[in-house]
Amino acid sequence: MSIRLRLTIYWALVLGAILLIAAIAAFKLFEREQYGAISAALLEEADTSARELSFADRPRAEALLRGLSLERDLGPRRRVVVMTGGKLIEDFGSQKIELPNIPLSNQIRGIQWTKQREFAFAIKPLTFLGEDATLMDGADLTPVVQSIDRLRDALMIVIPILLILCVAGGYLLAGRALAPVASLGASLAAIQPHDLHRRLPAPEAYDEIGRLTDVINALLDRLESASAVERRFASDAAHELRTPLAVLRTGLDVALARERSSEENRAALESAHREVVSLCKIAEELLMLTRLNGEVAIERKPVDLRALVAEVTTTVESLAAAKNIDLRTVELTSAIIEGSAAHLRRLVINLIDNALKFTPPGGKIEVGLSSAGGRAILRVADTGPGVAPQELPLIFERFFRGAHAGGEGSGLGLSLCREIARYHGGQIAAANRPGGGTVFVVKLPLRGTRALQPAESAQLTDAERIA
Repeated sequence: MSIRLRLTIYWALVLGAILLIAAIAAFKLFEREQYGAISAALLEEADTSARELSFADRPRAEALLRGLSLERDLGPRRRVVVMTGGKLIEDFGSQKIELPNIPLSNQIRGIQWTKQREFAFAIKPLTFLGEDATLMDGADLTPVVQSIDRLRDALMIVIPILLILCVAGGYLLAGRALAPVASLGASLAAIQPHDLHRRLPAPEAYDEIGRLTDVINALLDRLESASAVERRFASDAAHELRTPLAVLRTGLDVALARERSSEENRAALESAHREVVSLCKIAEELLMLTRLNGEVAIERKPVDLRALVAEVTTTVESLAAAKNIDLRTVELTSAIIEGSAAHLRRLVINLIDNALKFTPPGGKIEVGLSSAGGRAILRVADTGPGVAPQELPLIFERFFRGAHAGGEGSGLGLSLCREIARYHGGQIAAANRPGGGTVFVVKLPLRGTRALQPAESAQLTDAERIA
């Protein structure tokens, strides 16, 4: 069922209920007004007549009662009766008008109706010729009943017609109101995967449709950026894989071209092994990046980041010692993170491994962990050559290698660090140290705190003021 049809049905139900309530209220008010007017007139007439009859003799009383029965201003037929002791002593007017069935001996007063409410009688106690009596002044209510019936019939005809007209108008208005949505859908359907650069035209009025258009255009911007990143990623991955594969193939072709000694074959196998190891590393990092981008959520568990950093540092100490690099922890504060221990371990390993690559023998690497404002702050600083200022914004891009890389590495390690940090609701940044070297700062939300907002990433642009 379309939105237009649903809106029309809702409109019909609401409008039908409103019209029905209004019709019933108008009918009841009209009925009450009509009966109230005739009742008030009859009561006034009965009060006036009762006062006159109390002081009149029989001839005068009969003349007065006959005159009342001949009046037609309150109805086409009248009947005026005086009763005493339950007996009729005076009866003028139409004998066909049925008297109300009331206990006259109780001397009640007011308006009494016949069973069909076709006649109304004003009941008034009085003293008639020296005796207690009751005056019953009645009028035919047929004109009033007919007026009420005509109103009811008119409402039964007019209300459905009004409902039909209003529903038809509502259907047309709903169609007109939803026309921009249909146009928006058609324009959006025309955008194909190969032309994500197209945008929806802005409507003339900046209303809900205008805001929806802005949201969709912003989504298209993100989709275009993501598509461009994925295409560039695929191109870069193909480029990065092509070189080691070409080297591996060339080495194998040369080795198979002629008979070689065992030493030459061993050298060819060692070269091929190095290239295969490089390919395996690139494939592993590509696979991890793909998983990070594809996973909606990770299984989050409490992770003791302090213990994890201490474990990784202890494991890498031997490698640092082999390169004559002083690897030390300067501060390790307790910090519990909600996340994946495997991903966080890879983050710490990649940062320390990156520092080992660019720190010369005799250099120093410092690893620190602190907490502030509900955030765990991990710092990895080295005494290497640093990063060229123009390269700092690019070092977290996939397959990027700086001028000091010398072709070493796959260019994916820092990209993985950024994705892991984002995956845990954190941020990562880097800056050059004034005395030489680079510092990497990672901020992660502690357990029970919210993720970092985009606006907070600006606080990391100077890498926590160069740590």
